[in-house]
Amino acid sequence: MTEKVPRAMGAEHFARLAQAYGGAIDRWPEQDRASAREFARTPEGMSVLAAAADLDRLLDAYALNNIDDGLKDRILARLLRRSRLRSWFRLSTAGIGLIGVGVAGALAGSIAIAVLTPGTASDATIASDQTATVFGDIGHDATAVQEAQ
Repeated sequence: MTEKVPRAMGAEHFARLAQAYGGAIDRWPEQDRASAREFARTPEGMSVLAAAADLDRLLDAYALNNIDDGLKDRILARLLRRSRLRSWFRLSTAGIGLIGVGVAGALAGSIAIAVLTPGTASDATIASDQTATVFGDIGHDATAVQEAQ
């Protein structure tokens, strides 16, 4: 079996750990504790731990004020109302979008039919040999197909 030998800890790493975990080395990650205790015996380590301990005491002394019991209920009620409004808005905008797409399609179809259909406003009679379509006369093509058969 191999024995874990603590590696030497640098001042920067020690300061980062003290800033992250506080002045009590017992709260630090397990793999860093042995080398941290070794470095804490140095004057630089002692000053870093003292500053971290001061911050720990300041944070531990902070106490929250009592909050109003109705505050939680008011916050939850607003959250519920906003989520309802948001879901209604999503559904209504999707419906409006579908209606808009439908109207645009109907308009495009109406314009296409108006442009592609021959005008019937004139009094001229159109002679047709049953090869005329809305899209044009296919007389020559129809004759060629009939002859090929």
